Amino acid sequence: MPKFDFVSALEGRKRQLLVEELRKHHELTIGELNQLARGELGSVLRSITIAELMGSGPVSGVSGAARGASPEARIPRRNPVNSSSSQNKPSRNEVVTRTAAGREAFDKQILAAIHAIGGPANATEIQRRVGGTNMQVRSGVNRLIEAGHVTWTGKARGTRYYPA
Repeated sequence: MPKFDFVSALEGRKRQLLVEELRKHHELTIGELNQLARGELGSVLRSITIAELMGSGPVSGVSGAARGASPEARIPRRNPVNSSSSQNKPSRNEVVTRTAAGREAFDKQILAAIHAIGGPANATEIQRRVGGTNMQVRSGVNRLIEAGHVTWTGKARGTRYYPA
């Protein structure tokens, strides 16, 4: 085997191994890949495409098991973790606030939630009850404050809202 063919075969196998390892370690971040690209494997890593990692692009000499498996089998997707912090996050139900009628209806829901809470209500508790984003809730509460339906005390996360 001529030297050129041998070196070419080694480079091809290095590429195959790198693709296989990247498929195994799907939790790598772009930053970590960027660090790898600065090292010895940089030229090989920079030539690999997303299609090759997903299994839809050509990677010469990839093992039959890897070639025959679906992309989902090779690169497992992360399932959301049900941690206590993710369970405490308020719901982000779709709320229409782009129209005047939508804002008015949402403001009525916010006012009803503040009355239902009975005591000091923070934006997160209101959001849990009415949905929408944090910004939608805060904008709605501000409209109710301007209209004289709600009063408030505190600043930032310590802000509490009361029925007027």
